[in-house]
Amino acid sequence: MKLHLLDNGVLVLGSENPVVCDGGKGEGGESPRIPVHSFLLETSEGYVLFDCACDDRGMEVWPQWLRETPYVAGEGGTVVERLAELGVSPEDVRYVVLSHMHVDHMGCVKYFPGARTLVSAQEFTEVMREYSLNRLDGTFHVRTDIDNALRAGVQWRLVYEDRLPLAEDVTVYNFGAGHSYGMLGLLVRTGHGCYLLAADAVYSRAHYGPPARMAGVCSDEAGYYRTIERIRKIAEENQAEVLFGHDVEQFRSLAERNAQGEL
Repeated sequence: MKLHLLDNGVLVLGSENPVVCDGGKGEGGESPRIPVHSFLLETSEGYVLFDCACDDRGMEVWPQWLRETPYVAGEGGTVVERLAELGVSPEDVRYVVLSHMHVDHMGCVKYFPGARTLVSAQEFTEVMREYSLNRLDGTFHVRTDIDNALRAGVQWRLVYEDRLPLAEDVTVYNFGAGHSYGMLGLLVRTGHGCYLLAADAVYSRAHYGPPARMAGVCSDEAGYYRTIERIRKIAEENQAEVLFGHDVEQFRSLAERNAQGEL
């Protein structure tokens, strides 16, 4: 089993933001930039893509309030281009696992209609209810992402199970409500170690603690803290490294390890 980090660019935050714990500026006084990334897994069941980053046309179609947190794609582009660097096309991907349906995690799912796309049943049901009632404006679930997924004919597989083996050395965990209505994570084992891909269930090491710190975007406060403690338990039981959703320092380290083929 092999794990690849896909650098899909950054979101540029305002000085008052919910991700950087101290709400401060980035390096050199610039606005903080948080990584937007995905993971590609080479498994016994084929390619598995964990998260799909932002819509590559997001800055053209997002509502104005969201465009004020600009998305800047990486030098090599976004998900499809990053996969191409590895010799992988969207048609080669067997499974897409969405940690949740926020704008920076499902935007390019439209390019994978041939894959089986796993998402929390709780997340999908609530997001589609809000979509049908035209209530998505002002949230990080974006109407254009749903429009694109429906037009593309994405094949949804709703995850009700608490724990779902997906391939040898790959297990889906259903964390329930917290940061969003329903969160999924992946436990993966490679030749270099065991990793728990937590995405935005916990933004960063600073949020992870202990003690755990509240994220700026949260659907269920009790569920958020409960999920972090569950992640801690799973990580301890499996001697797994937790990979956070938007930890700048961890991302830099992972990028270096990925370049060396050490994930």
